[in-house]
Amino acid sequence: MPEHCYALQHCTMKKLTGIKLLLQLKQAPDPSTLLRVLELLSQIPLTRPLFIKEYHEQLLFLIAFPYSPKIHSAVNKELKRVALAVKQSSPALYNVLSGDGIINTELICSYSFSLTKWLSQKFTQAVSLHSSFADADTVRNILQLICPFAEFEKTTQDEMKLGQRIATISAIKNKQAQLNWLLRAIDESNLPLNIKEEMFRQLQVFVQWKITKPQYSRTFLKFSTENIYYQKKSINQINTKWVLNKKINLPVKLTTEQKGQLCDTLKTSLALLSRETDPVTFADEQAVQLFNMGRGFSIALVYLKKDRRLSLESYIGYMAFKNGIPVSYGGGWILGTSCKIGVNIYPAFRKGESAWMFCQVLRLYHQNFKVSYFYVNPYQFGKGNPEGLKSGAFWFYYRLGFRPVQPDINVLSKTEWKKINTDKKYRTPVNILKKFTAGPVSLHLNKNNTPAFFAPEISTLISNYINKHFNSNRKAAIQNGYQKLKTQFQLTAKNETLSLLYLLADKNNSLSLKEKKDLANVFMLQYNNSEAAFIKNLQKCSGFWKLLNTQGQK
Repeated sequence: MPEHCYALQHCTMKKLTGIKLLLQLKQAPDPSTLLRVLELLSQIPLTRPLFIKEYHEQLLFLIAFPYSPKIHSAVNKELKRVALAVKQSSPALYNVLSGDGIINTELICSYSFSLTKWLSQKFTQAVSLHSSFADADTVRNILQLICPFAEFEKTTQDEMKLGQRIATISAIKNKQAQLNWLLRAIDESNLPLNIKEEMFRQLQVFVQWKITKPQYSRTFLKFSTENIYYQKKSINQINTKWVLNKKINLPVKLTTEQKGQLCDTLKTSLALLSRETDPVTFADEQAVQLFNMGRGFSIALVYLKKDRRLSLESYIGYMAFKNGIPVSYGGGWILGTSCKIGVNIYPAFRKGESAWMFCQVLRLYHQNFKVSYFYVNPYQFGKGNPEGLKSGAFWFYYRLGFRPVQPDINVLSKTEWKKINTDKKYRTPVNILKKFTAGPVSLHLNKNNTPAFFAPEISTLISNYINKHFNSNRKAAIQNGYQKLKTQFQLTAKNETLSLLYLLADKNNSLSLKEKKDLANVFMLQYNNSEAAFIKNLQKCSGFWKLLNTQGQK
């Protein structure tokens, strides 16, 4: 009998401290033992902040990966007990617990202008101005831009921090009202959104968010799901090829209201951990999709609003759910059939089938967007990322079939992999793991369809062309492209990327008139149609790939 099981049978409650019980909770080998540990933990007073935090994280894991209905019920009950304990806590305990998104605590964080605006509208009385790290000069300069020039005196005189300056201009003392005043003043300025975002970023605004709505806390955040999948066993061995080729289901039919609720869940999930991604912050709510991937696992695909889309790549975000609980997020940058992919497993869920979950993300992008080549930037497994090095994240990707793009690193990884398989106790030294981060890793699903170009390379081609043929005058180059498109195809809508790509095609004269027209039609889809339609049509646009190959050979 395992030692921890023996301890549970032969030790009394008094002999098992809360910390030891948490360890038992992690190690429990079967549902009945786990349920017994939960019963013992339910009798431990919730008075110590570090214990509450750790217990909260383990309960989140168990609510996402429950072994049985009894365990699911017991975990729900304990989460409610945690919520009540935090609500009744002393100010000192409250302060220590804050910062992790737990119900009845608070969060102090800096977000983008758009997400801060959403938070202030969604949680009207709960979000307020906390502070600003901007110096007096920055505050003065930005408020002068968004206030009437007639208020020059109040916007410019004396040295003031943001809160003081707002109070002086508006006579508003309340911090929640001050934040609303600032957001409204920026929002009503006749400036493009990207300028508004930059001004807000320079103000370095920190907001205070009191987390009082249970359904918008990490403790109880969940997107509705009809059934609970009870985890009989974890999947540790992955056959990547088999998983990726298993046919996906059609997206779940969502009402307009459900799509709005899903996007609210996505934003809240990231914000509660002081994080953001562009597809979530600037989501096209009507385009969001939800796919059921099996075993209680679902993935939401998030598309950018038309005015926030990238010029060449398509940045498609995702968030993954286990039994409706957000467990992972990331995004894919798609160009043709290639995709730079990123994954973030929330800390509470990293022991729960991380490899299988990431494989499901690859499966969805592979089948839904026809991606046949995935690559991962070195940051994901350690470059400038100490956590990635410490965890040996390189091997996470290697086990799924990813291999280093650079030949010398690939040879080194094969040598290390052989050592690992020969000696189960062997661990790759950190200095070797650092060498692996000298380049990306990739996964080829169709070796005859490896892309030759990525967005940075295309961007460089365009920059070089402008510098050489237009004496670095960007405006002149774009206008010249517009004119050519208008003359040849009567296109009046303006698309900067198309204009510059068309200059390359027209100057090189390597494309037929039909190929040029197809190129123009595809890039007009970026702003006139869905991102998914753009991806699909760009993959079939032979003129685009012919143009890049021709330019790349020069």
